[in-house]
Amino acid sequence: MLGLGEDLSAGANERQLWEHARALLPTRELQENMPRYTQGLMDIGATVCLPRNPSCLLCPVQPQCAAAKEGRPEAYPVKTRKLKRSAESLWLLHAQAGDGSVWLQKRPTPGVWAGLYCLPVFGSRDALEEMLPKTARRQLREVEPFVHVLTHKDLHLHPVQAVVPAEWSGAEGAWFASGEWPKLGLPAPVRKFLERSA
Repeated sequence: MLGLGEDLSAGANERQLWEHARALLPTRELQENMPRYTQGLMDIGATVCLPRNPSCLLCPVQPQCAAAKEGRPEAYPVKTRKLKRSAESLWLLHAQAGDGSVWLQKRPTPGVWAGLYCLPVFGSRDALEEMLPKTARRQLREVEPFVHVLTHKDLHLHPVQAVVPAEWSGAEGAWFASGEWPKLGLPAPVRKFLERSA
């Protein structure tokens, strides 16, 4: 849509693209509009704005798309260096209060799931445990790990469930009730996990 012609292999150009993307985010009624916006972008990217043979005539943002106006949508994005696939293991803390509320935090930008609400993410199980009160550590429940595939990385996600007191605030974030978190912008694998766990 932006028709950014700079090579995204360079970090400065990728940061510039992130700035443009942030400027396009909804600014009002975020609980309702942010999930719709992010899901809409993902749907367009998966079904319409394809790297080969994009369906520009079906695209709802085609009138504003610089690449479509140029008549060469396949020319974007510009990336000369192929990304090497990598893998990363992350531990997700599924902290719940006695009333069923879930602890979520907003992800930093840039980064994986930037700007979305998410379960607290840790680089190791030990780091996850350190964030919890001792009483909660004794009753941790491991959930079967699963893999989420990104364009350049496989995320091996290890959810760990814990019941913690409602006054706990060990990690940045806040409690969201069962009627609140479904309205938030959540990463797809986290949303699916929470829906299965509800």
